Amino acid sequence: MEMRPADLREPDSDLVAQQADTAADRQAMVAQADSASMLEQQRQRRYLAKALLRSPTFMTGLLIVLFWIFMAVFSTFITQSPFDVDAAVSLQAPSATHWFGTDDLGRDVLARTMAGARTVLIIAPLATFLALLWGGIIGLVSGFYRGMTDEIIMRLVDVLLALPVIITSILILSLLGKSLAIVIIVIGALFTPVVSRTIRAAVIGEREREYVMAARLRGERSAFVMAREILPNITQPIIVEGTIRLGYAVFTAATLSFLGFGLVPPSPDWGLTIATERIFLQIAPWTVLFPAAALATLVVGVNLITDGLSRVFSK
Repeated sequence: MEMRPADLREPDSDLVAQQADTAADRQAMVAQADSASMLEQQRQRRYLAKALLRSPTFMTGLLIVLFWIFMAVFSTFITQSPFDVDAAVSLQAPSATHWFGTDDLGRDVLARTMAGARTVLIIAPLATFLALLWGGIIGLVSGFYRGMTDEIIMRLVDVLLALPVIITSILILSLLGKSLAIVIIVIGALFTPVVSRTIRAAVIGEREREYVMAARLRGERSAFVMAREILPNITQPIIVEGTIRLGYAVFTAATLSFLGFGLVPPSPDWGLTIATERIFLQIAPWTVLFPAAALATLVVGVNLITDGLSRVFSK
């Protein structure tokens, strides 16, 4: 019997319909999996938020840091100007008029201590952000590709890690200048190698997981896999590393100012104030002790946040 053209087309139509049903089922499964994943992520975020709020270590550190952020923004509305000079009251001890005393130029130490948080809270977070950005890119590429790419990048990172941060910063700032932007870039660049090693280790632990293999089998590009698949799953070590670097950045910025490679007078920067007022330490110790204590409390606050995050993430 001769088969008509219509008879030939019928099996093709059935096959197309079956393929369409299969594709629709696959899309429905993918959508269901994505929805379940989003719900799980929301549940984890709520759990982490509640756990952090119940952590005394984290909350204590957060309150300390928020206090200094508030003072950095609003201290001039609470205290007098940190730049007001009154030679008639120079080097006065703490009193009801000047709670923290005055410095050698008659400036209020309380006002300068509160305002001194401004510069360090500009330099340290921005430098930490740059370190996380650059270190994140390097760590993702190195940990994802491995092989020769990883070897070359990590040997360069090892060379950079061998450089002392403070000495290298001084050399670079002596060459390029001591502007605020350059200080931020230098600190961020010098913290990049250690950040890249941390992120690389996290990427290596994730690159062989099933979801990464599934993305590769789908034919996704490497950049997509790194940015959309791996990066969201290593946010916890990145956050912890960021808080650690933030504490170091605060200390490094203050050290550079103390050594004369940060801001210049009459800035109330803590490191600069300690450097300029240290000659009066024996006769007017309050001019140094209060800025030093302020710097110490900020570093302690950041470290408490780091400890609280580490404990919650490790559970």
